[in-house]
Amino acid sequence: MKQRVLTGIALFAFMILLFFTRTLTPYIFDVFVVYIAVVGGLEISDLFAKFNFYNSKIAVIIYPFLSYTLFKLSVYFQLELYLLIVFQVLLVILISLFVAILSLLTKKRSDNEIKTRKINCTVKQFALFKSVQTMLAIFYPAFLICLLFFINNLDSLNYIFTNVGSDAKTLLMFLLIYTFIVPVFVDTFAMLTGSLFKGKKLCVKLSPNKTISGAIGGLVWGIISAIALFFIFNSIESYRLIFVTINLTWWKVLIAGILSSVLCQIGDLFESFIKRKAQVKDSGDFLPGHGGLLDRIDSHIANILVTFVFMLIILI
Repeated sequence: MKQRVLTGIALFAFMILLFFTRTLTPYIFDVFVVYIAVVGGLEISDLFAKFNFYNSKIAVIIYPFLSYTLFKLSVYFQLELYLLIVFQVLLVILISLFVAILSLLTKKRSDNEIKTRKINCTVKQFALFKSVQTMLAIFYPAFLICLLFFINNLDSLNYIFTNVGSDAKTLLMFLLIYTFIVPVFVDTFAMLTGSLFKGKKLCVKLSPNKTISGAIGGLVWGIISAIALFFIFNSIESYRLIFVTINLTWWKVLIAGILSSVLCQIGDLFESFIKRKAQVKDSGDFLPGHGGLLDRIDSHIANILVTFVFMLIILI
């Protein structure tokens, strides 16, 4: 317990420092995004392999670097938003295709891997399986985490989001804080409410400790945290003017808060499902007392997607 608390305090201090550096330069936060995408990717790659979802760990590792490079090049050439998104998706597909081609070209190595893993298939089938499974390992979590590039570099996208203009640098701080704060409230109060009221289990097969009361508590407090963030930022004149400009109202944040609270808990259950399939308690040992990185950010990964879509809706 002591180790868990100390790690939690260290993480909290680190996040405060990280958000402080964001006010000075976006690059440190970008490096942070690449780092957690790589670590999360390694953890999911190992988990997949434990239940015979064989994938290319190298492909999973290099994806965040290529994703960031592609994003920066796309912004440099001021490509349209749909192209930025399409190219990111195509990158995942191309890397997966490369894995398939490489498996076919290195037939002897693939044969050895098939025999070692005792898989009943041909080299062509193995290449296809490995390609698809690599694609899945890249999509969750690296692809979703890398959506943070769009949020963190919103000020570089003002040629697309002309309605927010130079205020994008201010708005993105609200979006980033929303991304990281809401899941904390959902997870914390789901645990506290579930421990206090107990009651019927939510999904025993996936996570035996989660209760329906906990899920409701997480939902309610996730919504409260989203609305509270809106009103806190809305009390600051610079943010209030931005919110008026983009017509961001409390009820829009309410809808986002509901979606965040629901998807955060689905994200948590999804990671529990993967760990159950892999027959492990934790996704890794990256964080002392907490387990793997995915054990701590599974809810955040889901909320990144919500914030990304929310950002597009309010700015387009």
